[in-house]
Amino acid sequence: MRRSGPTCSRTDVSTPLGEIPLLDQHAHSLLRAQPATLREFRACFTESEAGEIIDRHVPWSLFYRRAIRDLADFFGCAPDEDAVFEARRARPLDRLTREMFADAAIAAVLVDLGLRADAHFDLESLRRLLPCPAFPVLRLETLAERLLPEASTWRDLEDRFTAEVETAANGGLRALKSIIAYRTGLALERWDGGALERAFRETRDVFRRGRRRLESKPLLDALVGRALWVAARRRLPVQIHTGFGDHDLDLRLANPVWLRPILEDPALRGVSFVLLHCHPYVHEAAWLAAVYPHVYLDLSLTVPFLAHGAAEALADALAMAPVTKILGATDAFSIPELFWLGARHAREAVHAATESIGARGFLPAAERRDAARLVLHDNAAALYGIVPDG
Repeated sequence: MRRSGPTCSRTDVSTPLGEIPLLDQHAHSLLRAQPATLREFRACFTESEAGEIIDRHVPWSLFYRRAIRDLADFFGCAPDEDAVFEARRARPLDRLTREMFADAAIAAVLVDLGLRADAHFDLESLRRLLPCPAFPVLRLETLAERLLPEASTWRDLEDRFTAEVETAANGGLRALKSIIAYRTGLALERWDGGALERAFRETRDVFRRGRRRLESKPLLDALVGRALWVAARRRLPVQIHTGFGDHDLDLRLANPVWLRPILEDPALRGVSFVLLHCHPYVHEAAWLAAVYPHVYLDLSLTVPFLAHGAAEALADALAMAPVTKILGATDAFSIPELFWLGARHAREAVHAATESIGARGFLPAAERRDAARLVLHDNAAALYGIVPDG
């Protein structure tokens, strides 16, 4: 056993940079009910909800095919999806999770608990499964959706929302997070009180008819803006989804350059913004990180869903963004295999990217391991104030 960061974990010597712990700065919780069928297992490897994609095309995606081979090595079974699925079902979830997190040398994880919270483990239950620390991240849109039915007016909603963000900040919260890019886009606007009150009444009527997804641009813009004000005062980092992700997003509105007015607002200079995912806007995100002191990026979801293109995406980011501005993460969700695979692909992408950059004369061999450790662990540890044990 080898101690890496704040957890005791076994180094995976078959993976490049396996000796460097990963501080997974963006992920989700695990499903309480793990996949009961192979189809449900496959569905964890795509952002699509279309049955034809899951049944016919996921088995031929390069990430999935590589995942099956890697997982077969882990489980010691035949390299086909049926054997892998049966091998994972034979292990209790607590054992499977501990083994995979330890093997992946995951030092700690920041968990967005707002993704289908009713189906996933809450923070305390998740912590009992993990062999490493887990820190909470507050998803703003989920909070707003919970509070809206109880509010009587827009002002009441705003007050309740602000109070909850403040309370969470007092309770060990490590970051806020917004998925507004996937709802109404990153071009936030200012709205007057009348427009906000009308939007509140309309949305409350929709919620009372049973729909509980907040899609009102005035409300989302105003509530995210309010949360940013709290984050600036409390010095909380804010994670913002950009680029690809949920299948129903308008990708044009998820370009992080829409955030420039916010990034240039003097009142928000105390907020460290972390741009998540970024693909296909890696160049834009890297430019923002290079220009603004308080902007960072990760390539979670891009790594590993881009398969062999993940290393090129990281190299593209490093072409503009300093090494100190890039964070490692898996964006894993639902099953422990995605954490294990995400960590493995993150290390491989960092290794391949730094080797390629070094071959072009821009990163000497003596500096590559230091660069890898910054990306995989140290940048996030500094940003979120996570101190390794021992």
